[in-house]
Amino acid sequence: MPALSQKLHPALYPGARLMLDHTRRPVFSQQGDWDAGSALHCAAMALSMLGRLSDPVDVRGYASGPVAHFWDRAWPHYLHGLTPSELAAFVWELGCDVQPVQAEGTAHELAHFCSGEQAAGGPVIVWIVNCRTDERHAALVVGIEERNAIPKALLLLDPAGAEPVLTACNARLEFGEPHASYVTASGSVQVAVYGAVSIRPQETSATGAGCA
Repeated sequence: MPALSQKLHPALYPGARLMLDHTRRPVFSQQGDWDAGSALHCAAMALSMLGRLSDPVDVRGYASGPVAHFWDRAWPHYLHGLTPSELAAFVWELGCDVQPVQAEGTAHELAHFCSGEQAAGGPVIVWIVNCRTDERHAALVVGIEERNAIPKALLLLDPAGAEPVLTACNARLEFGEPHASYVTASGSVQVAVYGAVSIRPQETSATGAGCA
């Protein structure tokens, strides 16, 4: 029988709520119905997984420090959203001692990219395109599902979805031909993968260093 395994990003602690392993603070940052800030919510969660942002949930509640700096840079983009290249530039300009790396390709090529980046400790944000409506939004890769060591699905935190309860993800990106499937509690839709951005920790950065 083919072996099926799921590999969760090591910065995460699954339980009744999904937490950051090093602080046991909630990691899920939920997107509102009016905004187009899915990539920004994903960036906040990714940076918190790398120890660069202490609170990815209440980013407006800080008067100073790295979280306030993140919000000051993020809010002008909140309603119109960010493309992969724009998010990579946004993350670089934060000055958080991280290296954004943009990738393009087929869904299978991006699956291998996400698998390799997660193994190296870099959270990845992927952009999903609904094949029926052409709607695009971003989700954070928190795990990889493999069958016989071959990536078959990405486990995702979708900021537009409900907070995951007793699980580490609220969406799955399952690879197939000619389209991938985006699976949530409300159903499954055919999608394409528009691109991905990995946020790699720089080797020279101090552990827990925040954004400048």
